Amino acid sequence: MSAIGNLTRWAVVVLVVLGAGRPVAAHDPEAAFAKGTTIFGLQVGGGVHNNVEEHGTVSDISFVNFTPRVSHLFFSPFGSGLLRSAFEAGLEGWFQYYLSPKESTAEGLKLAFRYHFIGLGRLVPYLEVIAGAGGTSLRVPEIDSSFTFVLEGGAGLAYFVTDKVAVNFGYRFQHISNGNTSLPNRGFNSDSGVLGVSYFFK
Repeated sequence: MSAIGNLTRWAVVVLVVLGAGRPVAAHDPEAAFAKGTTIFGLQVGGGVHNNVEEHGTVSDISFVNFTPRVSHLFFSPFGSGLLRSAFEAGLEGWFQYYLSPKESTAEGLKLAFRYHFIGLGRLVPYLEVIAGAGGTSLRVPEIDSSFTFVLEGGAGLAYFVTDKVAVNFGYRFQHISNGNTSLPNRGFNSDSGVLGVSYFFK
């Protein structure tokens, strides 16, 4: 968990630095999250095995990953006050490099959905759900196949450093499984952290 802890601490430092110093001009979240906006994002992160099901033996999996993202705002913002929201849907590339129990990889493509709370101005909390599939060279008792599904759910915080550029950090719970397309397929879960930057344009 130390890698995630370090990532979170650095993200907090970045946000504090960005929020300190001279006052910034007012930010218009309605313009940033207007219908028709496209978002390009780059994220890096890492995670560790979470034995939430309390299995007797686990492989102590750890990894780093890279997830480029292209998404779109198909709807105008909705709601009011602190619950003013925007919905984003898109595609996210998945490049995961396993550090333990042995070096291996996974790569694929995911559908990504984010629900943004835009009522706080430059500071934008979000919830997300991601699902996809890909190939992997990971061979562990939990899963032994070249094909895998990946499911993720998470939450995070974005900060607009300009009207079109936002940095974000967040937490994701990740589940890996091959959907019983081959055995064994106990699957495994992981806690992961992400740190990224997004560019908003029309």
